[in-house]
Amino acid sequence: MKRILGKAFPRPDKIMLDDEDGIIGTIVSSRFKGIDTMDRVNMIWDLLDAELTPEERRRVVLIVAMTPIEEKLHAATGPDDLHL
Repeated sequence: MKRILGKAFPRPDKIMLDDEDGIIGTIVSSRFKGIDTMDRVNMIWDLLDAELTPEERRRVVLIVAMTPIEEKLHAATGPDDLHL
C-alpha cells in the first residue's frame, strides 16, 4: 500500500502507515490544499480501489489526508484540539 500511495504522493509528501488490527495512516501533501475532506478521501480511495483487491481494501480502517500546514497545526495543538 505504501508503494501505491508513494507513486501518487512522492517526496516531499509524507506517508505514514500503521498496520495493527487494520491499516491506519496519514498522508501529508500540499496537493490537498484547497480540497475539502471528502474529495481528499475520494482521491485516496480511487487510488486504492484501482490497485488493491477487495480483501486488501477491507484492511484499511482510516487514512487521514492533510496539508503540511494542517500537520504543523496538529503537532502544535494535539489531536484533540484540531478542528479543520
